[in-house]
Amino acid sequence: MKLKTQLFLPIFVSLVLGSCSTKYVTPGGDVKISELADEDISKVLANKPTAEFPVTIAVARIQAPKYSNFRYSRNIDQTNNGNFTMILTRDATEEKQIQELGKLKGIQQISPFNRLLLPYNYKTIKDLRLAAAKMKAQMLLVYTFDTEFSVDAKNYGPQNVFALGYLKNKEVKVRTTSSAALFDVQTEYLYGLAEATDEVEKKSNIWKENQDVDNLRIESENKSFEKLSKEIAKMWDGIYLEYKK
Repeated sequence: MKLKTQLFLPIFVSLVLGSCSTKYVTPGGDVKISELADEDISKVLANKPTAEFPVTIAVARIQAPKYSNFRYSRNIDQTNNGNFTMILTRDATEEKQIQELGKLKGIQQISPFNRLLLPYNYKTIKDLRLAAAKMKAQMLLVYTFDTEFSVDAKNYGPQNVFALGYLKNKEVKVRTTSSAALFDVQTEYLYGLAEATDEVEKKSNIWKENQDVDNLRIESENKSFEKLSKEIAKMWDGIYLEYKK
């Protein structure tokens, strides 16, 4: 009896692991950045810009609370009790685009957040501004991704699950809208907003692994962020002309 149990256990584990690997979980959602602003609307409207050029900009990517995706589910910082998740693991494309933004006229330095400077429980833009102030930044750039999957025109929102077998011979489309807002660190004055959307699609007849599906998500988010960076650059040109004095 013991021998049968020993033989059965590896088979059972293999079946369980195999069944888990055939399912793909769509990534978590985005954050409505406007909802994280100061609750006192009259105070927000009365805010004034204080940054002096050239400026230092702190950059933060935020997503929905307890956000995860297939690639970074174990690396994403979820040690917070706030209204959003801070993403501290950045893709190479994001790093490159952020560095390119740092070359714009009027920007002395642009840097993503350091984990050591973040508060444990962040709920609003104010908490991020306090962390940015520790970096001696005058401006705070916040961005987020909203990524949706569509399989033969059927949409799958955040944290949806579908089996890879279901994807056979179907058109899979991934659409990502990236949004950004630029704030004054001292007063929360909103300098500007930017947004960009891109999508990729592929026939799924050869997909066997979760990574095959997730590669589409990564490609969609990268393309969207590249477009967003260009929109931020356009926005920055206007900001620099208006506020440099």
